[in-house]
Amino acid sequence: MTVFHILAYASLLVLGAGVIARILRLASMPLHLRWELYPVPHERGRAGYGGSRLEEVNWWTKSHRADHVTELRTMLMEILLLKGVWEHNRPLWLSTFTLHFGLYLLIGEAALLVLGGLLILTGGALPQALGAVILALAWAGYLMGLAGSVLMLGRRLFDPKLRAFNSSGHLFNLLLLGAIHATGLLWIAGDPLYISRLTGFLAGLAAPAGPFNLPMLGYWHVGLVLFFFVYFPFTHMTHAFVKYFTYHNVRWEDEPNLPGSRLQEKIVRLESQAPTWAAPHIGADGKKTWVDIVTKTGEEKS
Repeated sequence: MTVFHILAYASLLVLGAGVIARILRLASMPLHLRWELYPVPHERGRAGYGGSRLEEVNWWTKSHRADHVTELRTMLMEILLLKGVWEHNRPLWLSTFTLHFGLYLLIGEAALLVLGGLLILTGGALPQALGAVILALAWAGYLMGLAGSVLMLGRRLFDPKLRAFNSSGHLFNLLLLGAIHATGLLWIAGDPLYISRLTGFLAGLAAPAGPFNLPMLGYWHVGLVLFFFVYFPFTHMTHAFVKYFTYHNVRWEDEPNLPGSRLQEKIVRLESQAPTWAAPHIGADGKKTWVDIVTKTGEEKS
């Protein structure tokens, strides 16, 4: 095992710990204010026209079967095709779709490379068909990812509607992704041993390995990927999984608040909090609870 393998382990450890910490933090956050915006995909038989179980008399006393198939289909349309961007910001769609779909293709390539590394460990050989699929995913992923990075960078620099909301983090993220795609593209274009070198490197993560030879572009590419692993959990790029909470805990959350339910317990705990909001119209002083504040009559000031 080489120093590069140790760095790979360290970066994967930071990635895993950072993602788990972010997920636990999100899962433990207070209840979000209910949106009650429709359609909600899991409304069986009603989502198509924007209806909900609220149409029924005494709806909270009746059982409710969620339509998880439609919910999953809606999520896949958003994740894979960025349906929301297509519907609400179509000029941005091509740029962001190529960027994201290129990453999806490279994730697929990485999974197959890991499979190739496992085959090497077990004494097998990489099937020719598998190698062809890996190359196709790599070429398409690098090309789409690089094009998307350049297009998105251009839009952020020259589109007045986006430029007003730019931050150094936005630009750095696009430059980092562009560098990963560019080094990968140059490597695969100039090295016929691209697959065997990468599968050998990955096999070395699971078993002692002798020296391995990566070209300089290979070291740069792998190094940038490892840096991305360390960097990712601390950026807004975590929207990749944060969207799950946005949809399920905010947009689609419609659990009824029934007596004795877990939801009621959470609400009661939140009502007993003593807010310290600075806005004068709230009247919070760090001592009065939310119940005290919202039930106070007060006096009208002229």
